[in-house]
Amino acid sequence: MRLRKRAPMPETGCCSSGNCPAAVAIHLIGSELKLVVLHSMMAHGRRFNELRELTDVCQSSLTRTLRELEDLGLAERLVHSDERPVAVEYRLTAMGQDLSIAIEAFERWTEKWWHALEAHAREEIA
Repeated sequence: MRLRKRAPMPETGCCSSGNCPAAVAIHLIGSELKLVVLHSMMAHGRRFNELRELTDVCQSSLTRTLRELEDLGLAERLVHSDERPVAVEYRLTAMGQDLSIAIEAFERWTEKWWHALEAHAREEIA
């Protein structure tokens, strides 16, 4: 994977040196679809069709996203071969569960600032 040219780093904070692991992590994890799927699995594991209903994502995009999350070590695929038909469940790994703390912090930020974001959200949806 090739990363895009880096934007200038802020003068303060963890990225001030220009060597920012958080920026790389955001690049790897930060797609809207990955975050929506991760958010859908935060409470408990989900079956594929359940994730499709929750996320309203087509089958091919959801399959690709789940594979990417597995490759990153954030989600795992569990096959329940004792059930008929065989059931497949996706759930967060320990690393994915740790990331859910950041997603919950983002939820709190959204609740605090929704009044300022709401008009922009309406423009995006329209």
